[in-house]
Amino acid sequence: MAAAALLIAAVPAVASDELPDGGTALVQVHVPNEAAIVALAETFDVAEYKRVEADGTLTIAVDTTAPERAELRRMGLRIGDTIEDATSRAAAAAERDAQRAEDERAAAWAERGVPKSRAAVAPRGETVIQRVDRFTNYAGTFLYVEAHNKATVSTGPTSFSGPTLALSYAGADGVYSAATEVPRYIDIQTAPDTYMFHRLLVRLTDAAAKIPVSELTVRVASSSGSVDTGKAREWPGATLPPMAAGYQQGFFNRYQDPTENRAQLDKLAADFPNLVTAVNLPHLSPGYQRKAMGIVGLKTPYADQTSNQGSLGNVGDDPTQTAAIRATQALVVNTKAWGHEGGNTVSVELRTPAGPNAPLTVSVTGADIVVGLAGDAAGAPASKTADVIAAIRASAPASELVTVASYRGNDAQGIAQPTAKTLMKDYLNAPPHVQRGPFQQRVYRIGAVRDGSKVGVFFTCQTHAREWTTGLTCVETAERLVRNYATDPATKRLMDNVEVFIHANGNPDGGHLSMYDFAGQRRNMVNHCAFNDPVGRNQWGVDLNRNYTEYSRWDGPWVGASADCTVDSYSGPGEASEPETKNDMWIADQYPNIKFASNMHSFGGYFMWSPGAYMNDGKRTTSPAPNIGVEKYFFEAGEKILGRIKEFRGTVITPARTGPIADVIYSGAGSSADDHWYRKGIIGYGFETGADKFISTSEGTEQIPTGFQPPFGEAGPGQDPRLAHEGRGQAMEFASGNFGMIEAAYDYAMDTTPPRTSIEVSAPKTVGAPVHFKFNWDDEAGVIRYTTDGSTPTLASATYNAERPRGLGEVLTLAAPGVHEIKWFATDIKGNQSAVQTQRVQIGEQGSVGGTVPATLSLAITAGSFPPFVAGVARDYEATSTATVTSTAGNATLAVSEPGHLANGAFTLPEPLRVELAKTSWLAPTSSEDVGVTYKQMIKDTDPLRTGTYSRTLTFTLSTTNP
Repeated sequence: MAAAALLIAAVPAVASDELPDGGTALVQVHVPNEAAIVALAETFDVAEYKRVEADGTLTIAVDTTAPERAELRRMGLRIGDTIEDATSRAAAAAERDAQRAEDERAAAWAERGVPKSRAAVAPRGETVIQRVDRFTNYAGTFLYVEAHNKATVSTGPTSFSGPTLALSYAGADGVYSAATEVPRYIDIQTAPDTYMFHRLLVRLTDAAAKIPVSELTVRVASSSGSVDTGKAREWPGATLPPMAAGYQQGFFNRYQDPTENRAQLDKLAADFPNLVTAVNLPHLSPGYQRKAMGIVGLKTPYADQTSNQGSLGNVGDDPTQTAAIRATQALVVNTKAWGHEGGNTVSVELRTPAGPNAPLTVSVTGADIVVGLAGDAAGAPASKTADVIAAIRASAPASELVTVASYRGNDAQGIAQPTAKTLMKDYLNAPPHVQRGPFQQRVYRIGAVRDGSKVGVFFTCQTHAREWTTGLTCVETAERLVRNYATDPATKRLMDNVEVFIHANGNPDGGHLSMYDFAGQRRNMVNHCAFNDPVGRNQWGVDLNRNYTEYSRWDGPWVGASADCTVDSYSGPGEASEPETKNDMWIADQYPNIKFASNMHSFGGYFMWSPGAYMNDGKRTTSPAPNIGVEKYFFEAGEKILGRIKEFRGTVITPARTGPIADVIYSGAGSSADDHWYRKGIIGYGFETGADKFISTSEGTEQIPTGFQPPFGEAGPGQDPRLAHEGRGQAMEFASGNFGMIEAAYDYAMDTTPPRTSIEVSAPKTVGAPVHFKFNWDDEAGVIRYTTDGSTPTLASATYNAERPRGLGEVLTLAAPGVHEIKWFATDIKGNQSAVQTQRVQIGEQGSVGGTVPATLSLAITAGSFPPFVAGVARDYEATSTATVTSTAGNATLAVSEPGHLANGAFTLPEPLRVELAKTSWLAPTSSEDVGVTYKQMIKDTDPLRTGTYSRTLTFTLSTTNP
């Protein structure tokens, strides 16, 4: 079999004085001073780069030709390293072009399909679509796609390589849209980073949005040739019954602090004792209270500032007021009484020495402490801060009022400076209705039957203090359930059959602090740090959602909780160390009828469940992931919950933000969701209110974050007007979501039907090929257990699992010859179990079947083309083409005729053409195999070139001795 290839190269017709110079190189040039740079810039291409060397000389970058480099040397300048040259620049361009080709190939295959010769043949190929969701919200209609690519691999701690993925979609007409590249989703919290999958959110055009979802098909193609298609499904897909006319909602008109939340729920319990019981929790919170505190002894007085770095800061250009010096002078004072119990009336004054060589004295009048600083021979202050500390501690009256210490463990060897009378402060500014001191947390049991006989749903809100919308969500949920009981049949049905537990403020102390003193407060107010100074007053506290007992920081290298008391994810001094955590766990322990739970957070718009953490082990090992049948239940129940959220004002919690905590947001060791699921078997969810706001209703998928405290009403100063009324909207829509969770609990309570499942096999009988099979859920989710040896499966049998996190169900394989009986059953989340089913498959010779293959030797050659030859420049030119080989023979050989010389009419090049084949022989059949062909042509600077085109026809031969 022979084929011919035409090799061409164009030679530009240019005058000799227009011939381009050789490639330039960007090199380092070492110059003596700035003047030299200015002089060079007049005649050389000096880049905007300069580095000062240790000897005072300067290193700059200059883009130069070879003659220019020679000139620089003649000028006495030293040329250093080459930064870029023609080779490196060509490599960068080649890399760019190669990636462009990858991108274009993926896009073309997504739009037109992959050639059959390149299609994947495995049960599931290299690229697998994991989900295709279409949703419509207030801004438009969108398509969300996740696809996993097995060829994507890590190439370093933070880098990955793999093919480009692109997606396209079509309706029933089969006409696919223009392709869009699908980016990788990388988890950057792990070490090294972890590739999860590729994902993309696409806005559908008006025409595409009208395509029935049952007819919408997505195709994802890889530049490597793998392709997968998937049918879209509506998200969220649940059909929800409407509320009765006159349904009551909206039981707040502003953000409320924890005291106000509790008062509103207390009143609800008092007004409706037949539906609500308030239960005091056993552990009082430490309370919205602080010891009063202050800092004295500084030349420039402390001015109430805070610092995350713990620095007292420099003051102007005064060398005596550097942060280091101020730290040696600072005297930290804490009152022994709480601020509201007298600490705020205590004052400390450091007076100028009474005279030369005056002694250090301490006197106390009522709550006023006066320190007379010692004087030196000139009467200047001579008391070190350490001396003042010792003197106050030695004074019994002063020690009854205060404790004193150096600043952050400093040696306090600085000279204490006179300080005017300074009143100690607890820095708490809440209005009088907020009680100072321990706070009595309550859980409210809501339902027509509250004896523990009904399935329970447990809601906790505002575990993180700054998340203001969440407390409102719990209060609104309670109000809706109680106020609509008599008028809304759907509410009455739920209240008659489900018991609801509402813990509206899981972090009341931090909540009050965030409301009135430090809006960014996330944690509670307990100080476990070694320091107790006002500079760090906004750094204290425990992240209560890292303080639980399952898969916590203390259980191993679980990621997402800190041992640093100044960090917002600080998990405390030990598991369940905080009374707020103990209270939450007490509720789960005290009421075993609780089967569902949700811990409400903000912001971002998430709906999540366990696993909530993974290990820092380089493998991203998560806490045990639920079986795919359980996770399928989480999604199914979640769609009802998310549907209720959407119905209030069109907000859709996206599929990307729905799923296991560790997969869709980050690892959070020691969370409530993991405590509920792993310790108690409670179906534990985690909400994040505040879905990102879509800001375009016509194009793109642009979104903006809402923040922890978005405008409740109209936007005020410093607030984004696009977020007007966002705070109220978030609380209202997630209260609707809570209603959906209660509906899911009701469905759970009423469920007495076992799940229906089925099996798909690649073939019930094969001659010898393996049989591949997978299971399907036909009505509801369930855990599938199976055997393949004909034995009856039990609860100890193998379970059907997901291929990977958020992946599809695995494709299983039977390869041993013989008859196999696959038996399976399913158990739903309630525990209802189906009957055992059986599928018989047979692998092995069943009769005679065959076919013939005609002898085939096929060879196709693409043309190659050199870049333009340049006269007067010595260079090796290179061109490439492809030989596509198909052979059914036992062996085959590929050869090329003698290349000879390229010719341009009567003119030929002096140097012969060279041809190299990437592969020349085969010991087995092959089909449509691409073989690289490289053509090389040397041109000397003295070789004469004729304007026009040089070419030569070559003969390639594919032959065999074993047909």
